[in-house]
Amino acid sequence: MQKPTVLITNDDGPLSDESPFIERFIGVLQRKLGWNVRVCIPATQRSWIAKAFLVNEPVVLEELMPSTDIAAEKNCWFTASGTPASCVNIALNHLFSDIDIVISGPNLGSNTANTCAMASGTLGAAMEAAIDGKKAIALSFAFFNRDISDNKAENACNIACSVISKLWDSDAWSKTQAGVFNINIPLVATLDPPIYITRMATTRFGSLYKRLEDIKPSDIHPITGLQIKNKQVDNSQLSAKQKQLRVAVDDAGTVESDSGARNRIDGEDGATYVFSASVAIETSAEENTDVWAVHKRAVSITPLQPALHSLGNAKQELLWSQLGFTPLDK
Repeated sequence: MQKPTVLITNDDGPLSDESPFIERFIGVLQRKLGWNVRVCIPATQRSWIAKAFLVNEPVVLEELMPSTDIAAEKNCWFTASGTPASCVNIALNHLFSDIDIVISGPNLGSNTANTCAMASGTLGAAMEAAIDGKKAIALSFAFFNRDISDNKAENACNIACSVISKLWDSDAWSKTQAGVFNINIPLVATLDPPIYITRMATTRFGSLYKRLEDIKPSDIHPITGLQIKNKQVDNSQLSAKQKQLRVAVDDAGTVESDSGARNRIDGEDGATYVFSASVAIETSAEENTDVWAVHKRAVSITPLQPALHSLGNAKQELLWSQLGFTPLDK
């Protein structure tokens, strides 16, 4: 039987501290499954960008050669200056005509619950593939206490390939009518963690930002454990007015009164905020959800469709009737 050809993308970019799994996973995929691999990934870190397209920015491709002993054909590995979704769209429609399945990931950290799923570039890329008519997987490696040691990463890659192979061989997409399988693999030493088919948990976010002045030079990202890099304001992206306001805030921040440092006010002109999300796996998650499974150090497989479904129920029908609206399904 002919081996499938897979497009690999991600939102973490090329191999780096922020993208530690991509080459290891591709190596295991080739050795374990023998699949043909094509790659188109963002040239830089593009997490938390969902399924966005940067419509005012042209996307520039550059051929990428893997740094390890991976079989890479010429003109089959690319980075792109765009988003994960744009990588998929360009790859499927302009670069490769032989793609059977798209795998987005492995992501550094889990992608569980509606909060992460709606923001995830990993899931955004997989959704773009499904919209384009391809079987798709969003793959994430959930870690605990920031332990991403080599043996656990290798184990996660092997578990992921085993799960993906079963889904492919059984044609799970057609049989479940799923467009995307959102798979979270725990970074654990166990060779055969339990595997659950889950539904997506529903949670909420609070603030995802901190004031720039509250970020210390030694602060680390609460999810990845890496040093926060986005605390430097890019003045080239600011208007003349914004630059003046930033200078005013910086100058005011250095002045101390008799009662101590100046009290900064949220919403003042020139206030600057740094993305600093702290997302923890909830220990009280509802049973049979993806968050619940990952908390149990289990594999979570969540079948999804690339759609936002409208809601209809008796209470809505009463409201629409009172307002004089006619539902289209009547």
